Amino acid sequence: MSRLHVYPRLPAPVAEQLLTVHTGRDLLELRTLSATADPRTTWYPTAPYRVPEDDLRALQQTVRAIATEAHWPAPLSKTSGTAFDRLLAPALYRQMTIVPADAASEEVWSFLSLVLLPDVALWRWPNPLRRPGYERIIGRPRNVFRRLWARIHSLGEDVGAQLYEDEAVAILERPTLGAHPRVARAIAHAHLTTAGEAGTARTDILRITARRLRRLAVVVSLESLDDAQLADLMRRYTKEAIDQLQSERTTSTYRPVPTQVQARSGAR
Repeated sequence: MSRLHVYPRLPAPVAEQLLTVHTGRDLLELRTLSATADPRTTWYPTAPYRVPEDDLRALQQTVRAIATEAHWPAPLSKTSGTAFDRLLAPALYRQMTIVPADAASEEVWSFLSLVLLPDVALWRWPNPLRRPGYERIIGRPRNVFRRLWARIHSLGEDVGAQLYEDEAVAILERPTLGAHPRVARAIAHAHLTTAGEAGTARTDILRITARRLRRLAVVVSLESLDDAQLADLMRRYTKEAIDQLQSERTTSTYRPVPTQVQARSGAR
């Protein structure tokens, strides 16, 4: 088994300063400014294994190779951005070998997106409004790299790589569902196998399923159910969500003639 490492941490004030400086810069210039170390970083104090600089350099090369396949530095469309994410997520997770507790640190992901790989981070998620705390670059849960790592960690490679961005958000950004990997994987698996065959929008189905499950989680401890119970529950809730969405769409297309019009028509 690979040894798990901790990563450099970029303090929040420094991260916001770097984001301000990097925003709007040419991507080729950002590549020349990237580095594997910064004198302002800190480390988790008692962790025995710090990630070697060679490993950081290898991670940098891996991410850039995938970005090159996605035609970096050409602007990304929504479709090509999603395709890039799907390629990057499993590769990033496998190569980082990060201590999961260290991955919960905002400062770790700020280091990745603002020191190690600003050329890729700001290519994937530019900051046109020049927001100082832009959540896609600062290391918050929606950070360009953090969200992909978390998706694979919680859902696994096979399932996590198949979800659309909005679908992953619907599961992972709701603590009652995403905080328990076994529950999150059961939701995603049922969604992909059941909703994937439906003739309605997948993302809308998952939103409805998530709302229903959050209400259920108030009275039922989902994580206490065994695997078979979870699988059965998720399949049932997904099918009910499909039925609800289809019913709503049928109702919205039916527009009865107003009573006043009917009355005028009958008077002729």
